[in-house]
Amino acid sequence: MTDLQEATRERARPMAPDDRRAAMVQAVIPLLKQHGRDVSTRQIAEACGVAEGTVFRAFKDKESLITAAIEAYFDPLPFRAAIAGIDQDLPVEEKLRAVLTLLRERFTGVIGFMSALRMTDGPPPVVSRAGDQWIDRLHDLFAPNLDELGVPVDLVGHHLRLVAFASSIPPFTMPHRFSDDELLALVAHGVLKTEGASTCSGASSSDS
Repeated sequence: MTDLQEATRERARPMAPDDRRAAMVQAVIPLLKQHGRDVSTRQIAEACGVAEGTVFRAFKDKESLITAAIEAYFDPLPFRAAIAGIDQDLPVEEKLRAVLTLLRERFTGVIGFMSALRMTDGPPPVVSRAGDQWIDRLHDLFAPNLDELGVPVDLVGHHLRLVAFASSIPPFTMPHRFSDDELLALVAHGVLKTEGASTCSGASSSDS
């Protein structure tokens, strides 16, 4: 048996219906990023390691599977969990960097995903219902650093989100591609020289 056959057999082992559906949803997300809505049921079946008929036993049609994959991709819980997983013992600037990096990764992925699927109506309702609940995680994260912050934690979150979103839209970053360090320096210290302000590594005025 080849490695590919062995891997396919592993993927095709019997699963509970809900587990099978969840696995298929996760398997189809990379295909949607690559092919958008033009992905074929054959490609989906191959990625899931099942026959095409199994796809339609789990979902009534391809569009139902795509809809489920979109909702799963936009689920805010994994992002909030990632924020909650940042080490509270890190220095405050390292915490800011970690949040900024997660936000940029999230926005870059979302923008690319929406573009591939030609979504023009914005994210699904699951996103709007989530609101700013992720900022609640920031209150826990920065609780030990309140005396180091010059603005409320909510505003820190809004600043980071604004910078992360803008820097994730390609036309907004041309001709300069911003690094996390440069954006961290902008959020943490602004653009004016201040006595005693630290300089984030990687930020260089010659790159501006």
